[in-house]
Amino acid sequence: MEKKLKPNKWVTFDCYDTLVDYTNSKRTALSRIMAPKGIVAEKFKKSFDAFEAHEKELQNGPFIPLSEVIIESLKFASKSVGVNISIDEILTIINSIKKAQAFPDVFPALNKLKKDYKLAILSNSEPSIIKHNISTIGVEFNAVVLATDANCYKPNPRIFKKLLERIDEPANNITHVAQSFYHDIKQAKSLNFGKIIWVNRFNQKEHNDSKPHTQIKDLSTLVNVLK
Repeated sequence: MEKKLKPNKWVTFDCYDTLVDYTNSKRTALSRIMAPKGIVAEKFKKSFDAFEAHEKELQNGPFIPLSEVIIESLKFASKSVGVNISIDEILTIINSIKKAQAFPDVFPALNKLKKDYKLAILSNSEPSIIKHNISTIGVEFNAVVLATDANCYKPNPRIFKKLLERIDEPANNITHVAQSFYHDIKQAKSLNFGKIIWVNRFNQKEHNDSKPHTQIKDLSTLVNVLK
């Protein structure tokens, strides 16, 4: 007999900064690249801010895969502080994303959820990177939808619609769990996802224009929230 799933049987997750520590992994890798060049303190902050801004700008432009976005953002960041980078340094930052650690609350929560729900990842990643992240997380997902599947990045609605198409479920029957208001919460709200859970890992202020249904600080309470 097929196991009966919960009413909202699909729970979908952003990956970066929701399941794995993406931003800090990038920051640490960039610091290792910049510090030997004398780029520290305020100069380093300038380079990291430039990296983040260019990454966002590229993801809003004509589609290129995440690895190319990261490479171009690193080049932009290095120019912003007047230094050059090598091929090895480019590989350093790509590998830092592949090796980004899962938050300690992730595996216990997802392992429990697997008993009652189907799980999916909706990520701005690409296959050659996300496979390492999923291996680190240690849980098998029922579906994985990436920017490369939709030729666009969140928050573009096309990638969310690609998710709905892939799992063959209406939005109102899905719970979406994510850390980023910009990339996930606002768009999931506009597409009428059944439940939207904000994982406020970084103690940010809630946005008044797109309030999630629930806010949690990490995934340790997610199982109870979904009951």
